[in-house]
Amino acid sequence: MLTGGRLKKIVLVFILLGLVSLFADITYEGATSVRGSYLYLIGASAIIAGILKIGEIINFLTRFLSGLIGDYYRSSKVLWVLVVLGYGINVIAIPLLAFAKKWELVLALVVLERIGKGLRAPARDVILSEVTEGIGKGLGFGIHEFLDQVGAFTGPLIASLILLNTSGNYELVFIILGIPGLIAIGLVLTSMMLYPSLKAVSSQGRRLGFRGLGNLFYTYVAGLVLMSLGFLSWDVFSYSVKSSSVVSDESIPLFYTVAMLADGLVAIPVGMMYDRIGFSSILIAPFALIASAYFLQPSAESLLIYAVIWGFVMGVFETNVRVAVSDLVEASRRSLAYGVFGLFYGLSLVLGGVAQGFTYMLGLQYLRALIIVSEIGSIIIMVYLIIYSRRIRVLDD
Repeated sequence: MLTGGRLKKIVLVFILLGLVSLFADITYEGATSVRGSYLYLIGASAIIAGILKIGEIINFLTRFLSGLIGDYYRSSKVLWVLVVLGYGINVIAIPLLAFAKKWELVLALVVLERIGKGLRAPARDVILSEVTEGIGKGLGFGIHEFLDQVGAFTGPLIASLILLNTSGNYELVFIILGIPGLIAIGLVLTSMMLYPSLKAVSSQGRRLGFRGLGNLFYTYVAGLVLMSLGFLSWDVFSYSVKSSSVVSDESIPLFYTVAMLADGLVAIPVGMMYDRIGFSSILIAPFALIASAYFLQPSAESLLIYAVIWGFVMGVFETNVRVAVSDLVEASRRSLAYGVFGLFYGLSLVLGGVAQGFTYMLGLQYLRALIIVSEIGSIIIMVYLIIYSRRIRVLDD
């Protein structure tokens, strides 16, 4: 049972971790909102915009490695070091984009930033799943995602304002976005000092292995892979907006701002939905993605609606999809589970980004077909998983 002092400390750490994500996302999402149009500006092609998703595979390969490290050492100190190091890399990589005038350099810095993300994500989610247990993990992850999206909303808005007032100075955008990243580092160090020891970290000694994750977990990962194949890369989306010339350059980040606003607004409700109906709540994501395919049209109105749907789906991914991982495995294997989950998620994002860029070049109808087919496959697997899991009373009890 938690004492009053420990409970207050846990709540404070939970709030601080939310603020860490808020400031880190101002940096990262602000840069993401203009990367596609920046690539167009320096002469890259749509295929290159899609290939940026290689950063995601590096990210999730690093997540896998980070998960293995956390699972092997079973050390609170190791988990916190991974979190701090990951946020530190973020502060370095984003401002350096200001000096990248070739797509190869942009790609290298995107990969570096994604390595940082990969190092911190599994360890952070292990910590977050522990400090949210008292309020309901769905609600807790939802609140965290809401704060995260406040930053994700603010970052693109800052980018848009800078471009508007500097006649399209992308370099200044990337440099200024490094400031909130520094604030995030200070907050995560404070969190580490307040909550240095995690109860979920086992003292059974070093161990490495893949037993204990279970068939349900791997079936879930398979459904997620198909779902994410139809989740359009934002780099491809922003590239399509730029190439269609339906809005001005300074308006392009605003689409991402709208998407992040939608993400933040739905995070808490969908998280509460998970606490109420469990795993079944994840199904709203593939159905929404199927509906989104209709709005991939060269008009500002349609693309704005697509951005709203994209943000809604991201809200589900960042709350319910992540929470489900912690419920599918025992607490001591969460680090490994998040690492394995991230690896396959990243593979699907890379394959999806390349396939989306290629099908976009062929024509929008091919891109729409890719989205619809992959989401139907995901729905089939997820429905099977829901039915099976209810029969053995694992997920939704």
